[in-house]
Amino acid sequence: MKADAITRAKIGLIHDEPFFATVALGMKYQEDTTIQNGAIDGKTVRYNPKWIEGLTGEEVKGFLASLVLHVASLHHTRRNGREIGKWNLACDHAINGLLKAASFTLPNEKSVDSQYHGKAAEEIYSLLPDPEPGNQDPGGNGGVDDAPGDTQAKVDQVEAETKQLISQAALIAKQHGKLPGHLEELITESLTPKVNWKEVLSAFLTENARSDYNFRRPNVRYLGTGLYLPVLESIERGRFVLIVDTSISIDVPLLNEFAAEMQSILGEVAEGFTVIYVDTEVQGIEEVEADDTLVFTPIGRGGTDFKPGFEAVEDEPAAAIYFTDGFCNSFPPDPGYPVLWAVYNNSQFKPPFGEVITVETNEKFN
Repeated sequence: MKADAITRAKIGLIHDEPFFATVALGMKYQEDTTIQNGAIDGKTVRYNPKWIEGLTGEEVKGFLASLVLHVASLHHTRRNGREIGKWNLACDHAINGLLKAASFTLPNEKSVDSQYHGKAAEEIYSLLPDPEPGNQDPGGNGGVDDAPGDTQAKVDQVEAETKQLISQAALIAKQHGKLPGHLEELITESLTPKVNWKEVLSAFLTENARSDYNFRRPNVRYLGTGLYLPVLESIERGRFVLIVDTSISIDVPLLNEFAAEMQSILGEVAEGFTVIYVDTEVQGIEEVEADDTLVFTPIGRGGTDFKPGFEAVEDEPAAAIYFTDGFCNSFPPDPGYPVLWAVYNNSQFKPPFGEVITVETNEKFN
């Protein structure tokens, strides 16, 4: 009975929704009475047969369609240590408006909220209250599990296979003239290769260092080896400015990883940094030299406003790097010097000036 309902739903998708059908047919299916309703990890759909039996045929189609959009959005590879229930609810809010616009009938519509339309799951997660403990799928339409694999390489392989399936499904839907614009945009974003943020950061700093070697004082990093080497000094413009978003939604482990990467580059390209901590107002300013240990201190932990950090910059710097989650629309005018926005897991961030790199991590593999 329940297997027939799943099969009928897949057949219904073949007739009406070739993109959803292709992805759904590319999954394995497994009954699981230990879960509330259903879930997907990018390879396998788990479902509770008793829950499926209580749904209408259109609701089963909506259930499968929601799992397909979770996969198309790569939600199974993006949790990065967030609380599973809250992450599932955020992911539901991110896709359910699209499903309703496509006329799917969802088993549960409590996670359809227009205020989250167009927002990424990461941003929605930062806006949601904590859900009831122990409920991994508070949205009630089928959740998303982490991609299977105990190493990053295995998870990367699942993601690569997912992208191949999504690409194939999109091509089939296009050939049938049934790939809506909003779905094509979501797919394009998922398939866009992610750049190595560490390489981009290093290139940005090197390009804007405007430095030369100064033999008047030694590079303290090498004195212990008996080598008297020159230190880099800026010859055209001021120091670099690093503005650190310390709002409550900032991921502290990732902030520490970013600090470590800045430390590895710092002594090679500049004398030091002016670090400005800011949420909705400036919370602190410190000077960091090339031979200092760079440790960021998240102070403030309030909301986010991009204006105060730039307003606190006194002399024109060589360049500014702004580390943030990007969940704010309060921007100052273009400051006129190079700006790199290092944005934590928010590919939809589009500031009115500067370059953007998306900084991502997978905490459980670090």
